[in-house]
Amino acid sequence: MRRPPPNRTGRAALKTTPGFPEALDRFRVAIRLTYVGVLFLATLSWFDIDGDPASVARRLGRALDPNVSARDAIDGARNVLLFAGWGLVWMVTAAPGRSVVILRNAVLTGAGLSLTVEGLQLFSTSRTASVLDLVTNTVGALLGAVLLVVLVTGLAARRGEKSFMGIPASVFGVSSALALMGEALVPLYRQELQAWASGGPLERLSRGMSEFRWGSIGEWPIGDGLLFLPGGFFAVAALAEIGVGYRRAAAWVGAGGVLMFASVEVAHGALGIEVLGGAALVHAVAFGAGAVLAIRSLPAFTMAYRGAGRPRLLLGLYAPWLLLWGLRPYAPETTLGGILTKFGGEWWIPLRFLGGRFDMFSVVDVIVAFFLFLPLGALLAVWPLRRHGALGTILPAVYFATLVELSQTLVATRTLDITDVLVQIAGAAIGWTIVRRAGFRPYGEQLP
Repeated sequence: MRRPPPNRTGRAALKTTPGFPEALDRFRVAIRLTYVGVLFLATLSWFDIDGDPASVARRLGRALDPNVSARDAIDGARNVLLFAGWGLVWMVTAAPGRSVVILRNAVLTGAGLSLTVEGLQLFSTSRTASVLDLVTNTVGALLGAVLLVVLVTGLAARRGEKSFMGIPASVFGVSSALALMGEALVPLYRQELQAWASGGPLERLSRGMSEFRWGSIGEWPIGDGLLFLPGGFFAVAALAEIGVGYRRAAAWVGAGGVLMFASVEVAHGALGIEVLGGAALVHAVAFGAGAVLAIRSLPAFTMAYRGAGRPRLLLGLYAPWLLLWGLRPYAPETTLGGILTKFGGEWWIPLRFLGGRFDMFSVVDVIVAFFLFLPLGALLAVWPLRRHGALGTILPAVYFATLVELSQTLVATRTLDITDVLVQIAGAAIGWTIVRRAGFRPYGEQLP
């Protein structure tokens, strides 16, 4: 394993923001204004103006005394996610200073933006203002800011320890596990609400388990196998780096995978989605197989590859894995007309498609895309393809995110959505930034 140079404490790294790029500093205002535009697009689109004082007063009363429903829970989760992005953006673009002050400003500006949005929605017949939205938006800004602090502090504390790639393998392990949990919770092609999907979450869970078909254990989504296998591999690598033996790490990962994916599959009942035993089986087995693969290959990998050879091989395997996510369900689009049709419509408007959905998929889809690309940006922070130019910083991740999205025009039932590209780029940018803020420096270029 590669041993990077010693590091200062995580607290110091947060204060001095080492590796803070001058370009990011120079475009701080532009980046923040761009995200403000995203917030307004998501919360103020389809805005029908109505400034009648009586109507505004009636909407204000409704906003201060909202009715809570299951739909509000989904809306609240989306609000938290959307404004968590603001908290992350504020922290990432903040100038060096005390982290507590920067975090406070992230929350206050998030609350101010939320108050502005909710105030404007009082003048619309097509939008609904709510004090609950103000609360969830502010909480989201807080969580996003805190997440950035936790990630940078955690990575800074690990700098100087042994690692396979010069950055903790937990970046890959945790990110891939979160992405896989999201996909297992709300599968891309298994979101249909069942006839029994009514009532509260506990009532739906009870009905879902009573409707469970034992024959579903034999229904295997084989295509998921290649998606879930790398997660077990990365989990073992993360544990091995902190001193856990390979076999013990694989045993822990295998047992954890069974528990995790069985629990997530059962949770489908609470969402009103059919519970399939075969899906949980494939996910757990593939995750465990990845752990076994790590036992057999990681020791040899550390001996056979040194320097830039390691990240080059990892990138050569990680990029096709990301492409597999975009090519699901692996059914080709067979006509040129079908491919060209996908370039029509409003795919280029951010949040256009997800904004019209009020289900868990609209939340989970963003989380999955973000965490799939975060490790890619983190890897490029210490092993860039090139230090400068068209292949510098996170630009390769930008190109690849675009390629993954365009590849979906070749897949039947898939469509283009610029939101996916933006979320993936954001994930890579956050991964790159937290690694550099934690004090890591590039070791060298991947390209010979």
